[in-house]
Amino acid sequence: MRYLFIGLCAASVYGGWHWWTAEREVRPPPGVLAPDQPVQVAAEGDRRIAHDEHVLHVRARFEVDARVLRKAIYRLDGGADIAPVDLGVGWGPMSDSAVVDALEFSQMGRFLYWKPRDPARFPLAPEAVVRNAAQFHLIPATGTIEARLKRLRPGQRIGIRGYLVDVTGPRGFAWRTSLTRDDTGAGACEIVYVETLAVR
Repeated sequence: MRYLFIGLCAASVYGGWHWWTAEREVRPPPGVLAPDQPVQVAAEGDRRIAHDEHVLHVRARFEVDARVLRKAIYRLDGGADIAPVDLGVGWGPMSDSAVVDALEFSQMGRFLYWKPRDPARFPLAPEAVVRNAAQFHLIPATGTIEARLKRLRPGQRIGIRGYLVDVTGPRGFAWRTSLTRDDTGAGACEIVYVETLAVR
């Protein structure tokens, strides 16, 4: 019984430490944190990147500065071994605390969901939310980048540089990236091969 109690205490301490260092939300003041739209340049030719057992088919060069809205870490789903982290991110008005604090976010099934806390007072049209926010499936180029992605916290401003990619893999695995910021539903998420990650 004593060892069980010690184990439970240790687990509680670790859980608290993990939440404080990797999950606790950062609270920036009102104002647009990341004003610029993502930069996307279509790839030329048929460039492929070998990544473990998968092949990444480069569709575009991609750069984005954004605010982290939500983070999800995956270990068991079909894409976990290639994209272990999803980020819900926002830029422009969707990086402003005055807007973000008026929304509730959740992630489930590799999708980002949002709803206004008070629809009558929410300042943006739904189309503006869609154009200025996205769910990214992130493929880290290195183990160091993967570890840093997993430590990101909602509210942080980040810069990501890399590529939008389609993915093929074992047993017929296929995943296609979105190439536009105004789509919704299945296929609307960006699959990003992350070469560099900056936390502002």
